[in-house]
Amino acid sequence: MTVQAEVRASLEHTFQTIVPIDLASIFHGLGPLPAVVATREQTGAWDHAGATRVVEMADGSQAREELTAYAAPTHFAYRLTDFTGPLRHLARHVDGAWWFSSANGRTHIRWAYVFEPRWGRAGLIRLAVAPLWRAYATRALALAARAAEAPAI
Repeated sequence: MTVQAEVRASLEHTFQTIVPIDLASIFHGLGPLPAVVATREQTGAWDHAGATRVVEMADGSQAREELTAYAAPTHFAYRLTDFTGPLRHLARHVDGAWWFSSANGRTHIRWAYVFEPRWGRAGLIRLAVAPLWRAYATRALALAARAAEAPAI
């Protein structure tokens, strides 16, 4: 799945705003997809491959997130594993990647998400999870873009 947005802010500013953003500020619940409420156990700054943290959800579940790539100001990627909620029955892991490019004073963002399904679960992910996830990610991206466009205080 891929979602995209245009931001009225510089490439560098957009990247530096979105990469370390508070996940609870952009991932609100949507149907059975829970809101993110916090992150914990972060291993230092969120600015290098290998950094990890635990993402806590409103339903009490959690997942481990690891940055797998970091190339400021154009790209970062991560992997989610060790799900404790219902997703543990559907996916082994989820990979996310963001790309940032600049043109005419704006920044284009492309965010791709790939679910690695457990055996026999690909159809369920494609038919049930993917449409919900696209709406969840579209809203999260819009909130992240809005944060990047907000005037500095």
